[in-house]
Amino acid sequence: MSATPLKKDMTRADYERYLPLVRRIAMKLVRRMPREVSIDDLIGAGWLGLVEALRRRTVEMNEEEFTAYASHRVRGAILDHLRALDPMSRKMRGASRKIAESIKVLALRLGRPPEEGEIAAEMGLPLPEYQELLSDVSRADCARIDITEVNTPDAGEGPELFFGRREVVDRIASAVDALPERLRLVLGLHYQEDASLREIGEVLGVTESRACQLHSEAIHRIRAHIAAEDESKVSVQRIRGRK
Repeated sequence: MSATPLKKDMTRADYERYLPLVRRIAMKLVRRMPREVSIDDLIGAGWLGLVEALRRRTVEMNEEEFTAYASHRVRGAILDHLRALDPMSRKMRGASRKIAESIKVLALRLGRPPEEGEIAAEMGLPLPEYQELLSDVSRADCARIDITEVNTPDAGEGPELFFGRREVVDRIASAVDALPERLRLVLGLHYQEDASLREIGEVLGVTESRACQLHSEAIHRIRAHIAAEDESKVSVQRIRGRK
């Protein structure tokens, strides 16, 4: 792909050029939404993300870099729009944080990744209710990793926030490596092979609903792993500061 720097000025040609990108992301997301969610509304929200990406791009960014950055901004704008529509999203985000926190606390206490039943007990839920909560969180699109939430030193603004922190990728990869093999397989099939949750369920011999729960659990384990690393770093810094 061409490495010719993009011009920073926004033009009509830019919008025509990246319309397929916005439509592709909107179409992929709308498949998981209720029928009352309009594809046109998602495309409209995605345009706001594209406008922001175009406004923030730098002359140093080549075509490949800008496409990746614009995809991130478009998807984020659409998800923000969906969260604003859904009054349950705030409740689900809170539940998502509680799941990740419970996994983190258990991992530190036990010195190993907790079992699914242990996580449910920590949250005071029967196992079936915990598994159903994983499904609810996933349907609300709270079971995902936002790289802008991962703490890194010297985080800047604009494209630098997305491209300048290679450490983020390394930290997420490390968290994935720490997952049980079954959950690593779920993520590999979903993100590398672009398999649907139904197809993943067929590979694992489980229902699509169960595959959705496993995906949600994997994401929350990653978030818990990263949060535990952050706490460990803060503790070390405090100890060093006392010396």
